[in-house]
Amino acid sequence: MSTDLALSYGTLDTQASTAGIESQAGVTMAMFELNWASFEPRPGVVSASYLATMRSYLQAYQTAGQRVTLGLGLQNPPSWVFSLPGSRYVDQNGDVSSEADFVFSQAVRSAAEQYLSLVAAALPLTDFWAIRLTSGGDGEMLYPPGGTYWAFAAPALTGTGLAAGMAPNPYPNWRPGQPGLRPAQIDRWVNWYVGGLANVTTWQMQQNLSDTETTAVGAVWDRYYGMLGAATNVMAYISSVADRSGDDDCGQATDTLMPLTCDEMDSWSATRWITRVARCRGLAVGGENPGYGLPDSLNGHYTNPSAAGMMASALRQARSCGFTVFYWAHDVHLWDGTIPFTQYAAMIADVPAPDLGRTT
Repeated sequence: MSTDLALSYGTLDTQASTAGIESQAGVTMAMFELNWASFEPRPGVVSASYLATMRSYLQAYQTAGQRVTLGLGLQNPPSWVFSLPGSRYVDQNGDVSSEADFVFSQAVRSAAEQYLSLVAAALPLTDFWAIRLTSGGDGEMLYPPGGTYWAFAAPALTGTGLAAGMAPNPYPNWRPGQPGLRPAQIDRWVNWYVGGLANVTTWQMQQNLSDTETTAVGAVWDRYYGMLGAATNVMAYISSVADRSGDDDCGQATDTLMPLTCDEMDSWSATRWITRVARCRGLAVGGENPGYGLPDSLNGHYTNPSAAGMMASALRQARSCGFTVFYWAHDVHLWDGTIPFTQYAAMIADVPAPDLGRTT
């Protein structure tokens, strides 16, 4: 079992078949991820077979004694959602995203509200330790990738069909990268754009579910968390633990004494930086490492069993930054020969791994 009583350990896409073994080894958290398209293939209709399967997984985790985090699966909407008005993001070049637009489209949010009410009726929310919130269209709290800005669909530009609580684009005729706005106006536009993610977060929390390219996807975390207001029972979740940013440096006790404008923070890892932002807002912190192949350039780091590898580095960062929970991404790779579960169990217990060359 883990020697760190303040930190809980889990896996992403936890497999029901190995939940008991993992729990006995100190992996006491499971991530239970729904798929909206599979759950509600037609408006208002729940797939009985899919629900039965998911209930069996949930029961397996609970029988194993694991606490369960619910992933809502909004990033996998059924095809009928894309027939709704303003259902897709549009960027400044007129390109249309494949993701559903939860930030600006009220029609998409209304469909999601119906889905979430069906989830709450079918799966008692008291069965879950936490609920993971994303931006909806993306599996993280981000806009679509690509380095462009996704704020130019009709609802965002005109206000017609705009999601409740959102204001229209304050400068609808301006496009990022073009002249025409003063620095203060650009700052206002960025706050509006990042504020869309804060708005979609608040919207999800109100559904009775819970008591550069960086700027383009909305990952301006100091602004984002500052816009959430006085949020209770909210955890800042870092999905890039041990991604080699900042040489996978660890959090320090003095980090909270440094102002967020300090240039020294530019060299910090994503984990250390987001932890610092979260702490000044009084938020708990948790997270996960990048999954295998996400991206391929980190695969050698992922499979490295040494103290310099991703797993050891991720656990160092989680412990030094005072995480509440850490999830290894992904469970399947602890059992398919990519990296052995015995290594994860040994690192949790802080003892030498018995045989790093094979799985058990």
